[in-house]
Amino acid sequence: MSQVTYFFSVLLLLHILLTGCNDKKVRTDLTATDTTEIELASSSETMLNLIDYPKEFLKAYELEEWEDFEKLHESMERLKELNFNGIEVDLIALSFRVKNLRLKSLPKKLEIPQIKSRLKVVEMQAQKARYFTRHYKKDSLVPAISLIYTYYNGFVSRMVSLQNEDQDFDTGLETTTLVQ
Repeated sequence: MSQVTYFFSVLLLLHILLTGCNDKKVRTDLTATDTTEIELASSSETMLNLIDYPKEFLKAYELEEWEDFEKLHESMERLKELNFNGIEVDLIALSFRVKNLRLKSLPKKLEIPQIKSRLKVVEMQAQKARYFTRHYKKDSLVPAISLIYTYYNGFVSRMVSLQNEDQDFDTGLETTTLVQ
């Protein structure tokens, strides 16, 4: 066998080996755009319960002009529509409003640790839901949003329960005074 034939044989074998090893395989790696694609159930299947705006409570505490809380409640209403195409924008607005409300001093009657801590939990859950919009895990976003509503409802319920506690306390004082 001549050197030229030997050389071409070696080249042909190298070519076969290289093309065999570099066979184009179907890639199944996820990209950033794949992770943010959201395919979820319709909003009718996902029940998000929002507690009613506590008008009577705000009136009783003379807080009708509390715009920050009103804006926060409006953000919660908007998020309830579950428009997943723009949900990150809604969550950013919600996070901003909760943080703004938390950093400002609350009305004097509400400046207690139980109210502040519940507001902080709502803020942290909104940030967690925002994370899931960027780094989406199929089964995580809707439960995270549902928890925002659970914690927000707990925040509002605690505010309203303060009014009930104040009334009970006032009633208890009157009873004590009558006994003495």
